Amino acid sequence: MARFSDHELGMGRKITRRDFLDGVAVTTVAAAAATALPGAAHAHAPGHGQGRPPVPYPPTGTGLRGQQPGAYEVAHAVRDGDFAPGHIVDTHESYDLVVVGGGLSGLAAAYLYRKHAGPRARVLVLDALDDFGGHARRNEFHVGRTMLLSNGGTVNIDTPSTWSREARDLLTEDLGVDLKALEATVKDDAYARYSLRGGTLFNSERWGEDRLVIREPGESWASYVTRLPLSEESRAALVRLYASAGDHYPGLTDAQKKEILARTPYETYLREKIGLDDDALEIVRRGTNGLWGVDVDRVAAADAWATGQPGFDGLGLAHTPWPGAGATPLMHLAATEEDGNFYFPEGNASLARLLVSRLVPHAFDVRGPDWREIVTAKADYSRLDHPGNRVRIRLSSTAFQVRNDGPHGAVVDYSRDGRSHRVRAKGVVMACWNSVTSYVVPELPADQAAAMRYGVKVPLVYARVALRDWQPFARARVSRVSTPSMFFSGFGLPTVTEIGDFSMPHRPELPTVVSLSATPNSPGLVCREQHKAGRRTLIRMAFEDFEREIRDSMARSLGAYGFDPGRGITAITVNRWAHGYAYEYNSLDDPALFLPEPQRPYVKARRPVGRIAIANSDAEAFGYTHAAFDAAHRAVAHLL
Repeated sequence: MARFSDHELGMGRKITRRDFLDGVAVTTVAAAAATALPGAAHAHAPGHGQGRPPVPYPPTGTGLRGQQPGAYEVAHAVRDGDFAPGHIVDTHESYDLVVVGGGLSGLAAAYLYRKHAGPRARVLVLDALDDFGGHARRNEFHVGRTMLLSNGGTVNIDTPSTWSREARDLLTEDLGVDLKALEATVKDDAYARYSLRGGTLFNSERWGEDRLVIREPGESWASYVTRLPLSEESRAALVRLYASAGDHYPGLTDAQKKEILARTPYETYLREKIGLDDDALEIVRRGTNGLWGVDVDRVAAADAWATGQPGFDGLGLAHTPWPGAGATPLMHLAATEEDGNFYFPEGNASLARLLVSRLVPHAFDVRGPDWREIVTAKADYSRLDHPGNRVRIRLSSTAFQVRNDGPHGAVVDYSRDGRSHRVRAKGVVMACWNSVTSYVVPELPADQAAAMRYGVKVPLVYARVALRDWQPFARARVSRVSTPSMFFSGFGLPTVTEIGDFSMPHRPELPTVVSLSATPNSPGLVCREQHKAGRRTLIRMAFEDFEREIRDSMARSLGAYGFDPGRGITAITVNRWAHGYAYEYNSLDDPALFLPEPQRPYVKARRPVGRIAIANSDAEAFGYTHAAFDAAHRAVAHLL
């Protein structure tokens, strides 16, 4: 519940979102009305005819983005058995490959197929969203003459030392990304002159009053907790959590300790071994959200230890795997010194844009952009589905049936602008979610369809807020504020990068973009049920619900330092991913994690069916970019 009125929060003031209807540009409506055939809107975009509305530029779209209204209704109707395709228009288009899903895995599959089949291979990529890249989404703002960039989903290139050779070659050889040079573009000391710190907002509903508590640089936990609105018992528990060196399992071997921790929820460990009560736990319960989308109640203590969560210093655990270890903890354990901060200002949307630049001639305003140029290159969306392309990318197109057509081909039926269309191909890569594939491909054996529906996507929200300046942050001397008892987990200033012609502003009087994140869940349930509950929450929320939460949490935190949400905010983009990152198996909820890999549901789910292959991060049960690349490589190898 917001503490301030809508008027005080500036809800009635015009910002960029007012030009959009639930995140869809007004011009899109007119374009859709004028579109009769696949690709028609693109073929008649500016430069191809007169009197047509301009082609929207999705990266600058504000309001509700990601899986927004219009992107999922057909898929839901197919799932529920309510979809009526009507007359299916045969486009008479025939391709060597059709890819269903234009995220990183789908784009990589299209690229790898042409790399091996030859440049004359014809490929069609279909995606239900209005932008390519899937979760690798670019958020672009313009405040005056200043361009601001942020990721709307996938954040960074994580732990490349653990990548397969195929995934690494695609990144560094095919796309040309120089990892060391990319790391050098991140300016870790950009805010150093301002002596910024971290703060925590204790909100009135949970703690009796709104209080922002800021931790001084180098301040010990013993000192810091004295300023928190907690009892002496809660404060002492937090000091033990961060400073304790005791061994809670004396006399046990390393393997025995890990076996216990793999079966113990991290919350149970924190309560029983560290002595955290409800108030102390409230401060740290969301520490696992960023990796798993659930609180400490459904993350194994062993996984928490391996990923750097506090409370394990005295156990003396060796950095080695154990039975039931999750994929993310194993990646953390395998990390080497060469794994740094490999980050584009728009996240891994840069990789999606690099792939598209290799697939579609003249898709960007520079020819064959390299990894530095791609950040500021402007995409020409009218070129993506141009009839003259060997590779066509058709957005806002939802496949509703994919089936084999004899031993040497397949048929793909899809819906676009309320009309049904049919294309043919020699092969298909299903690079959408497993759950969608389980309903769209009727030939799947029952056990494979069930395996595809086992994992549940992690729901999440990445909100981005463009500000006229960040002087209230400078006055408060904070770079990030944690809000542990509110809808969003916290908000903070961006990482500063200087790459190519782009430089993120970092003086307080200049514009900036603030990031917020939330992973709605339902503590007490198993992970998959928590994700379903979180998804239902997100689907019910309108843009104004998110906006109110954003303005309220920032006003409470920084209002005393001059932050006026009505004056300071120029635009808001809410990237809603009700079906977010791939489900990752854990030792608390997934007995299959203790089985040999071939017996796990995600491995059964990725079996090809005739000329239909599977490629997505679900196929790896691992929501990372290199998993998407690995799945694409496997699917293409099957078809070729």
